[in-house]
Amino acid sequence: MSMAQTDRVSPPRRRTRRAMLVSPALVLAVVLSGCGMTSDDEGGSGNGGGLTKITIGLSEEPRSLASWNAYSNDGHPVLRNIEEALLNRDPQTNELVGELATEWKQQADPKTWRFTLRQGVTFHDGSPFNAEAAAYGLNWVLSKDNAFPMRTFLGPELTATVVDEYTLDVTTEAPDPILPTRLYFVTIPSMKALKEKPNEWETHPVGTGPYKFAAWNRGRDIQLTANDQWWGRKDTAAAHGSNDKVKDVTYLFRPETEVRASMVKTGEAQFVRWLTESQCGEAPKCEKGVGVETVILRLDTPNPALKDPRVREAIALSFDKSQIINNIMGGGELAAQIVGPSALGFNKSLQPYPYDQAKAKQLIAEAKADGVPVDAPLTVAAREGFILRADESIQLVAQALTDIGLTNVKSEMRETAKFEQAWTAGYQAITPDRGLIGLQQHGNELMDYSSSIEGYYACKGATSAYCDPELEKLTAAANQLAGGERDTALQNIAKYVYDRYITVPVGQPNFYFGLATGIDWKPRLDGFLLVKEMKVS
Repeated sequence: MSMAQTDRVSPPRRRTRRAMLVSPALVLAVVLSGCGMTSDDEGGSGNGGGLTKITIGLSEEPRSLASWNAYSNDGHPVLRNIEEALLNRDPQTNELVGELATEWKQQADPKTWRFTLRQGVTFHDGSPFNAEAAAYGLNWVLSKDNAFPMRTFLGPELTATVVDEYTLDVTTEAPDPILPTRLYFVTIPSMKALKEKPNEWETHPVGTGPYKFAAWNRGRDIQLTANDQWWGRKDTAAAHGSNDKVKDVTYLFRPETEVRASMVKTGEAQFVRWLTESQCGEAPKCEKGVGVETVILRLDTPNPALKDPRVREAIALSFDKSQIINNIMGGGELAAQIVGPSALGFNKSLQPYPYDQAKAKQLIAEAKADGVPVDAPLTVAAREGFILRADESIQLVAQALTDIGLTNVKSEMRETAKFEQAWTAGYQAITPDRGLIGLQQHGNELMDYSSSIEGYYACKGATSAYCDPELEKLTAAANQLAGGERDTALQNIAKYVYDRYITVPVGQPNFYFGLATGIDWKPRLDGFLLVKEMKVS
């Protein structure tokens, strides 16, 4: 399936703010009457034994429920509960642990990794999980011809092949020391479903996970139900969770933070993601996490103004990053890289770009004097329903750019599909007149800076707006290394990128989650929302 085909997935129906802001008492009455509960049930037990149904409030509806979207913030809260990968992370230690694989080892040929697969696992459609199914799913999701966005996290091209029924080899074109880490991000769909019902892949996911897809009522909700045949029921320790308590999960999509906050306060939802600190403090329970997300500005370097390093440096100096992270987004740490301390290649010697409006004005004046078109149209844009209070942040940035002498700047919130189409176009497709300055949240869940370099700074990177042959050489050399040598090489690349103002890191925000009193859950560093990890009472 081509990227053009995936872009035709019907967009979610939007609700107006007026439709959302109903009386809390009315919301509670509707929820309780619809579920047949009393208010003491806080989400539905049906048997007096604790929560068996939970509703999760998210800021945006998934673009797609195909496996390729299991990496994204709009996709993984749903898909990682339906589908599983060869590997996952321990929710406490963050170390790689087996999921559909039990062992993995790099072979004598460093281009090949061998995975021993978990036995006794079946897909939700009853088909067996084995090496044939794993190879088919991985090759499909990571296919160069299909070109799904999941390939952003792929290093060298790879091919998965069957060794025997429960042994899988994955071979890359060049040695890839972090291949297991990359594959932890790739969920495996049912081979049977892909072959027999390929047109349903985007809308009816079939996996091996603890929850089965039940329904997607576009613009309203997504429903899952517990998988009674899940392998993890027999080995909850290896599965790092359980699905025997929560039987049904419903996802509701509300872009406004105040509406999500009201949902958990009234009992309409038992879990809501991404509130402000004050809203979270008013929830029955509040959990705060730091995560691996960095808020950044990415600059269209083919643009005649943005290709000038002085203009890019001026943009980096033009606005107060603390005001965005601490005042608008509710707190966090300012950043000098698009990855945080959890990533290999994090360079702690780099400091966040300072706020220096006087120097920024001077740089713009110098560029203008040399004929750089500082009046070229520029658009500061962000994606709706994603970054907390992004509309306020892009207005602040746009005004700052105007103040330093860039005279044709506007801000614009964009619907997800439109924003992602521009964001993932690739360097070669960016026209000089586009002038996009995108505010985005970048997560390095692989916790290796190379994946961010390959995505954002490579000539063929899926989310790159920059091309530099020298940087390509540095990246290729670093990717062959491991351990301390790899860390040093990646830190050197971080300094190289920092000095060229290709992106403007803003900061790593705190994330706030509102919970019902009957749920015990702690945020994962990678941001995954796995219902199997929620303990209910």
